[in-house]
Amino acid sequence: MTSLLTTVSLLALVSGIAAQCTGNDHPSCASWKNNGYCTNAGAPMEQRKQYCGVTCGFCNTDGTQTAAGGGSLYPACTDANENCPAWNTNNNFCRDTATPNTLKLLHCCGTCRPIIQG
Repeated sequence: MTSLLTTVSLLALVSGIAAQCTGNDHPSCASWKNNGYCTNAGAPMEQRKQYCGVTCGFCNTDGTQTAAGGGSLYPACTDANENCPAWNTNNNFCRDTATPNTLKLLHCCGTCRPIIQG
């Protein structure tokens, strides 16, 4: 019984984490925001963060939460790979739409965050 409760608790925690900020909003978010989605208490906050977090102001494009979303200011970051500046200069890596912002920031935070965050 204890292992079942532990498993259920762990699944609830993981699903809660998975439903947080993604940094990639649904294409219809601007319209949904105009119709009150961001302030609709009937839609769970985690759902609003997952689908329209950036548009609603709850999330940053790197997948972290803003103060309005329960997060704090950006922590300091550096590039994990010394090639990041060259990748961005030669291939426009930080603006590449095929690569998720979370992945760009994982490897090239120092180079890409100023570009992604604007």
